[in-house]
Amino acid sequence: MRMIYFEMGSSRESLTPFHFEDIAEYMDEEFHGYSLPHLLIELLKRNNGGEPIQRYFKTQTNKYPIKIFYDVSGKGSILLHESTNIFENHIFYKDRFNSPYLLPIAETSFGDVVVLDYEGTPNDNPRVALWFHECDEHGVNSQPLEHIADDMASFLAMLTED
Repeated sequence: MRMIYFEMGSSRESLTPFHFEDIAEYMDEEFHGYSLPHLLIELLKRNNGGEPIQRYFKTQTNKYPIKIFYDVSGKGSILLHESTNIFENHIFYKDRFNSPYLLPIAETSFGDVVVLDYEGTPNDNPRVALWFHECDEHGVNSQPLEHIADDMASFLAMLTED
């Protein structure tokens, strides 16, 4: 796995066995048999969320900076839309997502969300896509997902500092 470094002091507390139990329980309840990719779990073990130094990725249409990787901390924000917790963000976004198979893992500096897209993939190896937060005049998000990478390993490998 490619080593991703984070800005000093931007990560949450280290994960405990209880965090992993919470992850498994949430994934079982919300995603029925799907699990987080192994490389995301390894990333969370080393840095529980935070601001990556290698923050830029390219899609077919643009280059985007990651503002923050979400965490699995038990200490969320009082305001759900300001949380950096993966699962609190899933609760906040799931009714706005175009698909029930999306799990947010990071946010760009533009407010768009990097998601794991489990639809039609192996249960522990989802695609990585970009979900755009803009809605139409009726409050509906009609933009399609933008493909980033076929899997977590490819996504992490494409991150650069500039």
